[in-house]
This record gives sequence, C-alpha cells and structure tokens, in this order.
Amino acid sequence: MSWDPGPDSLDFELNPYGHSLVFSSRYYQLMGKRKDLPIYACKEQFMTAIEKSQVVLVEGKVGSGKTTQVPQWCVEFVHGHQYQSGIVGCAEPADLVTCAVAQRVTDEMDLVFGEEVGYCTALEDFSTQETILRFVNDSVLLREIAVDPLLERYGVIILDEVQRRTVATDLTMALLGDILSQRSDMRVVVVTTSIQAGNFQSYIGACEVVKVPGAGDSTTEIQHTQDVVHDGKCVEEAVKRVTDIHANDGDNGDILVFLADEKEVQEACRRLRDVADLPAPLQIIPVFPSLSHNQLHGLYDVPDEEPEPTGQGLEEHPGNEDTPEEVVENDGNETEDSAHDGDEEDDDTISGERPRKVIVATDIADSCLVVDTVGFVVDSGRVRQEVFNARVRATQDLVSLISRLSADQRADLASLRPGKPGKCFRLYPEDFTEDLAAFPNPEIHRVNLTPWILLLKRLGVEDLLKFDFPDPPATEFVSGAMNQLKHLDAVDETGCLTDLGAIMSEFPVDPQLARTIIASCEYGCCEDILTIAALLTVPPVFLRPPEAAQAADDVRRRKFARAGSDHLALINVYHAFRQNYQDEFWCSSNYLNFDALRMTDDIRQYFGAILERLELGPCEDSEPKTEEERVKNIKRALAEGYFMQVAHDLDGTGNYFIVKETQVVQLHPTTCLDSNPGWVLYHEFVLSERNYITTLTEIEPQWLFDIAPKYFDPTNLPQGEARRRFHSILVKSELAVPGKPAREWAGPGVAQPAAPRNFHSQAGRGPVQHGQMRERKEEDDDDSKLCVVS
Repeated sequence: MSWDPGPDSLDFELNPYGHSLVFSSRYYQLMGKRKDLPIYACKEQFMTAIEKSQVVLVEGKVGSGKTTQVPQWCVEFVHGHQYQSGIVGCAEPADLVTCAVAQRVTDEMDLVFGEEVGYCTALEDFSTQETILRFVNDSVLLREIAVDPLLERYGVIILDEVQRRTVATDLTMALLGDILSQRSDMRVVVVTTSIQAGNFQSYIGACEVVKVPGAGDSTTEIQHTQDVVHDGKCVEEAVKRVTDIHANDGDNGDILVFLADEKEVQEACRRLRDVADLPAPLQIIPVFPSLSHNQLHGLYDVPDEEPEPTGQGLEEHPGNEDTPEEVVENDGNETEDSAHDGDEEDDDTISGERPRKVIVATDIADSCLVVDTVGFVVDSGRVRQEVFNARVRATQDLVSLISRLSADQRADLASLRPGKPGKCFRLYPEDFTEDLAAFPNPEIHRVNLTPWILLLKRLGVEDLLKFDFPDPPATEFVSGAMNQLKHLDAVDETGCLTDLGAIMSEFPVDPQLARTIIASCEYGCCEDILTIAALLTVPPVFLRPPEAAQAADDVRRRKFARAGSDHLALINVYHAFRQNYQDEFWCSSNYLNFDALRMTDDIRQYFGAILERLELGPCEDSEPKTEEERVKNIKRALAEGYFMQVAHDLDGTGNYFIVKETQVVQLHPTTCLDSNPGWVLYHEFVLSERNYITTLTEIEPQWLFDIAPKYFDPTNLPQGEARRRFHSILVKSELAVPGKPAREWAGPGVAQPAAPRNFHSQAGRGPVQHGQMRERKEEDDDDSKLCVVS
C-alpha cells in the first residue's frame, strides 16, 4: 500500500499539531532546507514501510537528516491514526543530544518547545500530557519499560544512533522484541549508519529497510600527518591547524575539531582565545556531553530576525548568558555574542555577516550533532573512555584510538555543503588507519554492569545467561555485578530481586549510592546525603587547572576540608555556594565548577522526590542531637553503601590495602584529608600510573561488622594483614558472640514484616507521582537550614 499524504500532510497551510494555527514564515524557510536533505527523497518509501511492517530499519550516512526527519514522519503516521496506539518516543544516546535535537525538531515543526514536542532526561522532564513527540535519553526509555512493561504510552519508538552501542540502547533493543510480540499496533524504527545496518538487520530479523542516499554531492580531501601526534601535543597541533586554516582558507566554511575529552576541549578553546593576530573574528563553541542544551546556543545558524508568524509562533528560546561560545577578535579580545548574525542565504560567509565558527568537540559531535556549515575537520583520532576492570572493580580512564567508522564519519562532516568540497586533517599517518578497529567497542564490554543488571532484575529477567543481548557481555562482568548486588542485599541468594533492590532500582544512580540514600533515612541525615549524592552525580566540582594546580589544592583544603572526609567537604562547597548567592565569579575565584554546582539543587530535588514518592523519610528520633553525632551518621550512611570499597593503612606511610581485593593503593593527591587515617572508604578506584582511590572518608572498622558481617567475616578474607586486623577487632567486639545471627532485615529503609520500621515523609510533603518533580517551596531556599560541617 503506497502512502497517501491525506488532509493532514505538513504541506498544508494549517499546522495540524499546533491547535490548527497557520504555519509561520519561519516554518517555510526551514522546510526549504529540509527538502534539500538526502533523506527527504525517501519520505514516501518510509511512510509505506511503517504502514506495512512493525520494524523499520533506516540506514544512511552522517548528515543525511535521519535524526531530525524520521521523528517528524512518525508523528505524521500516529496523527493519521488519531494516536490510537500512542505518541512517538525517540531515544537518543546522550542528554545533550536529546535536548538539542528536541529543540531543533520543535523549530522545524513550528510548535512550542516543551509542549507538543518535549524531552526527558534522567534528571529533567520537559514534556506534558499534550506532548506528541517525546525525545528521551535511552536510559530513561529503559526505565520507563520497568514502570510500563508494554510502553502503552507510545505508538512508535525510534532508536536513534544505535551504532554508538550504548548499554541502554542495546538492552532496549532486546526488550522491544518481546513488547512487539504483545503489541501488534506498535512500530519500532531503528536508525543507524549504512556500514553497520547489516549487523543490526541480522539481529532484528524481518523488517523493512529504508536506504538513504549519500549526503550531498561533495567530497572530502583527507590529509594525514607524517608522524603520530602524541597525547601531550594534540591540543597544540589542533590549535595550530585551526589558525593555519583560518589564515589561508578564510572563505570556505566553519571548522570542526575533535579532541579526546572535555579537558582538552577547554584547553584548546582557551588557547584559541589567546591567539592575538587573527585575520578575522572567530566564534569558538566547545561541545562536550556535560553541557546543557542552552549552552549549545549558536551551534546552528538562525535568522537575523525572528519572522513575524501568521499564527502561533515558537516559544522564545532561553537566553544565552550562560553559553560557552565566544567571539575572538583580531587582537584576541572578546566581543559580543554573534550567534544570531548568521546569513541564511550563504552559509559560507565567514567574514562580514558572521564570524567563522570553530566547534571544538569530543566524540559526541561525530554523528549526533551535525553542523552543515562545516568545511574543515581536524581529527585527533582519539577518544577518552572509562574502562572497568571487573577483576579488581576499578575504573581506568584511557585515551584510545577511534574506530574506522568514527574516522569516516568525522571526515564526511566536512562535505555536507552541496557542491562544496571539504578537507579533513588527521593528526595521524595514513597507514595508521589500518590499526583502527572497524567499529566502536560496544559499551557493554567496558563498563560496570551493576546498575544495568539491577534494572534487568527489576524488569523480571531471571536468567541473564539466556537474555538476548545484541552483544553478550563477558561472563565475569555479569557474575561480578550479581555478587555485588547480593552483598548489597539487592538480590537474594537465588538471584531474585529483594524489596530493598526494588527501591534501589528507582534511583538512576549506582546501586551503592542508591543504598546510601536509602540508609540516610535510618540515620537521620537525608538532606546531607542528598547533597553528597547530587554532587557525586554532576561533573567534578573541584577544578584543578594545570597552571594553578597548587593554588587550587590550597583553596580546597583551606576553605572546604572538614572532619576527615572529602564527602563532607562536598557538603561545605554546596552550602558556601548557596551562601554566596550562587555567584559565578566566586566559583572561579575558588576553583569550583559553576556549571556543575548550579545543577545540584535540581538533582537534590529529584532524589528527594523519589524518597517522597516511596514514602521514605527520617525515622522517628533519628535526627542527630549534636554536630559530632551528625558527622558520624553521615559517615555511617556512606558506609552502608560503600562497605565493599574500604581500604586500611598498611604501614603509616600512605600505602593502603583494599580489603578483599589484595591491591595496594595511595590516597589521591587532591584529597582534603590532612593525614593518613587508619581506615577509609572511597568512591572510586582509578587505575593509572599509580593506583589511586578518590573521594575518601575516614571510618571506624567496627561499623563494617554491623553493616555486612558475612562480607567481613575473617574466614572469608584472604590471608594477610587485613584478616588479622578484622579477627582482632571481632574478638574484642561485642559482636563476637557465638551463634549471633546477621541482621534479619533487608537493609536500611526496607523493613521485614516481622520488625516494621517507621519511615515517613516529611510533614506536608506527600508522595510524588513517577516522573514528576516536587514543586520547590520557600523553605527549600532557606539558607538558615544549611549547616556547614565543621
């Protein structure tokens, strides 16, 4: 059956999705550009395919328009069926992409951002009951399946950029097969690059395939360096390439630079701002995952003036006062933001109408965020990734080579302008490409799977070995995750989810942090632990620029270090930030990450809303009476979650031995601790030139027996100093009573029926529905309630 546009087609003057109001002139301006996209020629084929088949695979090269056009066509499909099967959900691989694409599609559809088109990330839901197109982070969609196993809210699910192979996308793809077998009215659209389409088609099985022609008729000239540019020189070489391009090719497109990580991106931007003799202005735009979508303002060209709408116009976008983009003049001084000075008729105008853009990005821009005005790409060929070592439960932060797929995608980004060739400068030799892997390593092969296994258990997956993973993870990753969940009382000995595990799975954080939040209810320190949890979730709040590393360390220890704990130092940072009116200059003066700190309130509120929805709150009479008791309770709550991450001082010289892991480590140099405590818990074990443990808190070893007596039973420990010390403590402890059983409750915050605990929400703050956030009240901003740990 061929597709008939019908009366609801987008070609009509009335907007069928915006309360039947007339399209604005801005809509027609963007429609002209949409029709030039390679994918637009495939619209009729796609609409026919989605009518015929439950699963549609869309394959096409980067820049072909898949990410923005496919969701709009799916809206046409569900609208034509009067939304009988539900709305459209589009899963993206990162929060930044989710927000940016939602905003772009809202603009093209001439609708209101946050109403008809919205987005939802793990910590923010910017959609309403009237939303018909909902962009979500792929991990959010996976969690929605836990609440709504058949995803009855949705008629079409789009999995975008599946070639990036995130854990959430892989697991969602596996689960959707079962959902489709129970919902004949549902459609799933899988969007990927052409080179990997065959792999996904083999996994999916029977489906309709829509092949998108190549993006544009231009080619990319690729140039390589004679030798490999090593890590320490990549930023310097990239900046040199940008200045050379700008000096010698001043009228041929914007510049896109790929570096390994956020630190390199920021350093490159700083160096570009310091260049004094530029032939013309530059607009510098950093792009990395921890940015908010508002900070991408200026990435895409927009008209000089907003056109006057004939009906309902678009909602005005947020101001750009917090955006990181800057304009660098010839003398190196900054000028006013020129984000709105783009010339829509000639995207290649570099001087005169608008400054040339230099987009300095991590790998997030190689396929997810496409800018069609780029004419030059500078590719370092590197990406920083966290790799989890399951044997010692440690994270290694590695700069690794990109895949050939990523290298080709980056080169293609230089040739998206019709009829205009591009250039790609690779900072590695041509024969080096032979050493690159064909495809990116799936995330499921290199990350800690504990939170994902917990979520699968909540979804009812009993036998993980029989689960239909697109790429099965290593057995040691799965078994290690299950062992950790057993120790946390999240699953029982048979591998079934416990009551505590079900509650822990409600929090979109590591299970250890989730258990800590729940334990804070028992110890009466919810507000403090919520602050710590929020600050452990955002990017690092302490900045340590290379040129001022010692000064940053001095400020951190002098102003914020308290009570033998880096976690308590985080509380002090948060309160000081609030008491200094959340001032950006104050953050800069104290080497603090302003962007991370300003997110903390929203995250605290989100975690607090989960506790309220679960009707959990401080136990009666659990509030600490003294400051000393308060500090002790915070530490004990932390120990409830992180008791498996404990180390003790071997010899008083700073060499620490991780209990049960037989690893010798050092305290990270950035710790706020002013001595070497006998026992510490740590947030992360990082493998590097020297093995470090980071974010530390001093604890009492006696607490460990109360929290996990079986785990710390000396007979379960390897021979050595740790076993002797625990045995000595056990002998002296009142717990050394023959036959004394371990705790008979599932964990803090979850009581067994025989011994109920009285957890309750705070007065006047009732349960919050899933996915909603509690409205802020005046008392939330009362700084008199913020007590700095002394």
